[in-house]
Amino acid sequence: MKFQKAFIVLLLLIIPFSLVQAEGRGASNGTQKIERSLAVDSSVIVSLCVNSGDVTVRGWNKNEILAKSSEVGSIELKRTPESNQTGAASKVVVWLADKADEPGGRSGCQAYGGVQLMVPRGASVYLQTGDGTIDVGDVSSAYARTETGEISISKVSRSVEAISFSGAISVENSTGRMSMKTVSGSIHAANLRPNDENDCFEATTISGDLELEHVAHQAVTVKTTNGAVGFSGPLARQGNYTFNTTSSDVTLSMPKDASFRLNARISRDREVTTDFPLTLTIEDQPPMPAKKAVPPQPPEPAPEREPKHPMVVMVDPQDKTIKVKPVVVRSYYSLRRIKAVCGSGDALITVTSFSGTIHLEDSGN
Repeated sequence: MKFQKAFIVLLLLIIPFSLVQAEGRGASNGTQKIERSLAVDSSVIVSLCVNSGDVTVRGWNKNEILAKSSEVGSIELKRTPESNQTGAASKVVVWLADKADEPGGRSGCQAYGGVQLMVPRGASVYLQTGDGTIDVGDVSSAYARTETGEISISKVSRSVEAISFSGAISVENSTGRMSMKTVSGSIHAANLRPNDENDCFEATTISGDLELEHVAHQAVTVKTTNGAVGFSGPLARQGNYTFNTTSSDVTLSMPKDASFRLNARISRDREVTTDFPLTLTIEDQPPMPAKKAVPPQPPEPAPEREPKHPMVVMVDPQDKTIKVKPVVVRSYYSLRRIKAVCGSGDALITVTSFSGTIHLEDSGN
């Protein structure tokens, strides 16, 4: 009996020690989180580049960078040569190195592993990853680039530039200049506005839909080769909007009091649907003259031609559809131009769709 009690006491003493040893081995195998911090200027410029890994950045009310990760072997916060070498740093490179690497192994842009950064809200961040997502919020300026991964940006106060070769891009609740480009992925932009009249909005994709909600910039350019285009919200005063797509519809949802000029180019067998009363001008592109091999002839005075006037029609919104009938003329041109005015024609909307329909919708606001 005494022997059993002694054995139990010994076992109780050994078990906690074994657990501590196990936790210690787990930490040495890389399960611990590495953290590094550095005092910086409130408008510091921060750069980070990795080969593969998710990158998350958030702004906070501290003049300090905090970098942490449980996926890399080491983190260094390096001042650049252009930065001040004493006091609060003005330019910093976040340098990561792989866990299993010996000195001189993969690091910097060749490193593998995700990282989380806390930076001052006035910071400008330049982020790049080959394979991974980028999530940025609450900073001054954001430049984000990923080869295969999504980009999500919000609450940026000065400028945004986002590039993804294969992944969606989302930018919300931000101000300033906006530029978004993706080869294969959708683009979603919501609640964006300029800081001044020089700030513009640009979004381009080769294969993907583009959706804009309440984008208040005065100059808006949207282009896609294979994707639908959607815009909803009020038009900026004297705004200039360009929407181009090759093979899908363009849908513009605007308040009932919207005032705009429409300059559209669409296929002859496509149509425009509208909830707005429009004054329309429909023009044919002039046909390309056929080339014939004929012997030279002495010049003759050209006969006078009657001036060709464009067709002007009034379209009631109850009719809804403006059907552009194909003209029975052999032509090298396949598009027709439609010009229309709604209200006083304050904003200019230029739309090109080679094989899609243009929808002008009343949002009901």
